[in-house]
Amino acid sequence: MFKNLCKIYLIPQYANYSKKLIRNSLKFHSTVTNALKYQKAKKKAPIEIYKWFLFGLPVSAFGLGSWQVYRLQWKLGLIDTLQAKTNSRPVDIPRDLSELEKMEYMPVKVRGKFLHDKEILIGPRALIEPETGIARVGSLVSDPKKNQGWLVVTPFMLADRGEVILVNRGWIHQNLRSKEKREASLIKDEVELVGVVRLTEHRAPFMPKNNPAKGSWFYRDLDQMSEHIGCSPVWLDARGIPDPPEGWPLPNQTRVTLRNEHFSYIVTWYSLSVLTAIMWHRYFIRKLPLL
Repeated sequence: MFKNLCKIYLIPQYANYSKKLIRNSLKFHSTVTNALKYQKAKKKAPIEIYKWFLFGLPVSAFGLGSWQVYRLQWKLGLIDTLQAKTNSRPVDIPRDLSELEKMEYMPVKVRGKFLHDKEILIGPRALIEPETGIARVGSLVSDPKKNQGWLVVTPFMLADRGEVILVNRGWIHQNLRSKEKREASLIKDEVELVGVVRLTEHRAPFMPKNNPAKGSWFYRDLDQMSEHIGCSPVWLDARGIPDPPEGWPLPNQTRVTLRNEHFSYIVTWYSLSVLTAIMWHRYFIRKLPLL
């Protein structure tokens, strides 16, 4: 009878308990599995975000490199335009000298007399080769005895107008800095010349400031020079024969160059693009550790 009672009461309860235990066990395993999946998904999500965020580095660097290619072509075209201006046909200097502000690098014709008593020297400066329009290589460092010199800037009184402008007559070697050594070049008669219009020049970093009181001039500050001399803020780079008589300033000292560092920028950005692309592929695609 006891056995019968166990069959009636205990076995169904045990069966119910087993079902409940199995159900709870399955529920626990399901919860643990879902938690692990969540943690795995949670861990994977930031990696995917970082992956595509870092992919923007090589893409952006490549875009900047391509932009510098465009800038290089634009800068070279601008330099060619300025070269064409300097080689254009000379025109008479306008009656209104303020119009020259729109005529930089254009040659103009003037007639008048030099005022040698108010001459100033700018420098030291390197000799600019007339064929290339750039300073001779190694001028101020490696070969100062040969290429270091000064620009002779002389006030020029325009005929029939009385206005005075500044004319850069050209480059002289440092040995000719004294006027006595180039007496023959100090022309006193009325002359006609062609000069290239130049505007004012900003002081370069680390360049000393002009000191008019001491006669020290390092850069072309037209407002400062015109105030010191008492003339119009107009500057012409004189043209002339490339081989003047000995002791005369060497004309054609117009530097037709613009700051052009775009090629180095191209190399930098494209190199950065390739390097970051390789690193991105190695870490996110091939799953290799970065060194």
